[in-house]
Amino acid sequence: MDKPSHLNLLQVYRWLTPPHVGRQLAILLVPALAYTGVVSVLVNCLGLPAWPAGKEISVTLGVVLGILVVLRNTAANDRWWEARKLWGQLVNDSRNLALKARAHAAADAQEFRQLARLLTGFAQALRLQLRGVSGIRSVPGFESEPADFPHGPGHLAGLVHRLLDHWNRQGKLRDTVWLLDVHARGLMDVCGGCERIRNTPLAASYRALVRCGIGLYILVAPWAIAPDMSWWCLALLAVELGFLLGIELTAEAIEEPFGHDRDDLPLESYCRTIETFVFRVLQERQPPAAEGSGGTFPDGALAPPVTGGPGPPDREG
Repeated sequence: MDKPSHLNLLQVYRWLTPPHVGRQLAILLVPALAYTGVVSVLVNCLGLPAWPAGKEISVTLGVVLGILVVLRNTAANDRWWEARKLWGQLVNDSRNLALKARAHAAADAQEFRQLARLLTGFAQALRLQLRGVSGIRSVPGFESEPADFPHGPGHLAGLVHRLLDHWNRQGKLRDTVWLLDVHARGLMDVCGGCERIRNTPLAASYRALVRCGIGLYILVAPWAIAPDMSWWCLALLAVELGFLLGIELTAEAIEEPFGHDRDDLPLESYCRTIETFVFRVLQERQPPAAEGSGGTFPDGALAPPVTGGPGPPDREG
């Protein structure tokens, strides 16, 4: 069996540790281990007595710190997962809006293309907005807009509503605008949810408490472990502190899921998914079906006669 090359080992390291986390972990772990080495020298070479209450204090700190780190990591992961669900909802709403517009709207090819352009632009505008780039002219394909509206997603969602209202007033939706409106409203629901995550970070006091706890544990643990484990305390604390600091740094990375790091959401991929689907659906050739009469779809199935669609379901309140 061939021995792994240095390149393969480097690839394995990069797979195990994302670069942005690995660099910060090294910066924090090196001084912590240097401090542990100094404590080991003082305890083992100078014969300093063991700290009587060191084990109890370090165990207590470890238990409390473990609970805090777990809660911190859970809160950060919840933010990441909520953001992922919101973008999944955006993909679904965009797809459903394109499919229902194709099925229910008697619009021409240019109007369908305009809807596809708006849905694709909304996803791109939301991606840029979440990364700190505002303005409708920053969105690809909308650089020549007459007015640079500061909130790109809101501007494009408004244009989607205006297009649907235009179709409805011209009778192109045959009283089925409510079928499309639920997905059009979902665009700004997703935008609001994502902006809530971006603009509401975890409480600074809570993060400071976890970091102070980690710092205190680094200061206390070597004095409790070095008298019994001698130089092996360096290896033990390297593993223990590596996992502890790594979990904290990972939580810090995923609590802001809209950036460019490897742990962040692949927003460009979601935008491409929406673009590919909506343009494919809305640029298809419409099946020939006469107004008010049955017809056939391209696969030969019979199309039902077009009649006035049912109204929206009754809502309580």
